[in-house]
Amino acid sequence: MDTKGTSVYRKHLSAYEIRLIYRLFIEKNGIRSIERITGHHRDTISHLIKGTVKTQKTEEYLLNQIGLTASECEKLWGLLEKKRENSRK
Repeated sequence: MDTKGTSVYRKHLSAYEIRLIYRLFIEKNGIRSIERITGHHRDTISHLIKGTVKTQKTEEYLLNQIGLTASECEKLWGLLEKKRENSRK
């Protein structure tokens, strides 16, 4: 499996859907907004976003298979780190 060892392992979403969700998240859309746009349940979106951890394999997969750009990946990692810091408070 291409996704084994990545944050999208066992997610039943196509590459297009994953790319769309991440791009909407990078544009600072909320979970419910992404739910309305994509038609996926907010728990599915939330689990995808919260489960995304920066690893070399995940980043390579997002760049090579999903189609995110390097700058989009950097924005994604920054937003995820900021979200995790805020949830710790």
